[in-house]
Order: sequence, then structure tokens, then C-alpha cells
Amino acid sequence: MNSLPLILLVVVLLGLILASRRRYARARAVQAEQQDRLTVGSEVMTTSGLYGTVVVVNDDDTVVLAIAPGVEVKWAKAALRDVASLPGRYRTGQPAAGEKTASDDPGTDAGP
Repeated sequence: MNSLPLILLVVVLLGLILASRRRYARARAVQAEQQDRLTVGSEVMTTSGLYGTVVVVNDDDTVVLAIAPGVEVKWAKAALRDVASLPGRYRTGQPAAGEKTASDDPGTDAGP
């Protein structure tokens, strides 16, 4: 009986499992690094799309965000993304590369 196909199948499956674990570990390390970079004054976006500025970093893996003047909310660090790491279309006040603004389009009235 030829066991070569079975051995190859096992080797391929083990290779896929190891590659998957490495990708997961790498993603976890990147997320941990981003969370460690959060400091007071960092602009962030939550995973639900709420923008804010970090005003307090707590020891229990949470931060307090200022989302409007006089409005502060507590969020888990795991639910935050650094605004600088986001694509341009998600940054406040900055158009994405190639994205037109009202002042770029001569057919619209950009203001008085």
C-alpha cells in the first residue's frame, strides 16, 4: 500500500496550521503594540466608528476618550484604533488619496 499521499496530506495540513498560527500571533503583536502606543492626546477611532481623543489611560486596559467638549466616555483599549493607522477616508478632515473635495470640483460652489 502506498502511504505517500497520506503523508503529503498530513504535511500540507500541518503547514497550513502553522502558517495560520504565525499570522494570528503576528496580528496579536501588532494590536498589542498599537495599544501600548496610546497616550494622552492620541486621536483614535473606536471599532464602531466613534472618533475621540485620549484624556486618561487607565491601568485596567481602558481609556477615557473626549468625544465632544465636556463629554468623556470610557472604552476598552481593544476597541480602539489609532487614527494615523487608518486609511485617509477615515481620518477626520482629510480626504482619501484621489478623493475630490468640494473645492476641487469647479462645478460646485465651495462657498461665498
